[in-house]
Amino acid sequence: MEKDIVHRNVDTGASLSVFRAAELHALIFEAYREADTIEIDMVNVTDCDTAGIQLLYSLKKSSLRDGKKIIIKNISRAVENTLNRMCIPINTII
Repeated sequence: MEKDIVHRNVDTGASLSVFRAAELHALIFEAYREADTIEIDMVNVTDCDTAGIQLLYSLKKSSLRDGKKIIIKNISRAVENTLNRMCIPINTII
């Protein structure tokens, strides 16, 4: 019997930073445990720091290991700027 494919959308809100890292980790990884595909829309992110990028990188690394699909869409200028300051190519998290 084939496993049903489960898709979850995750709203990070405006802040992808150390101040919300624990909360976002719980939110994202709850979806991760439940779904085969996780979609994260970053259009509303206005605050992003290295903790937020690390969370996204960890998610990507886990998804590659576990064969899950992560869709990160509408990357905001705040996320792009943080990646640029860290000299990390955007495809590292997408």
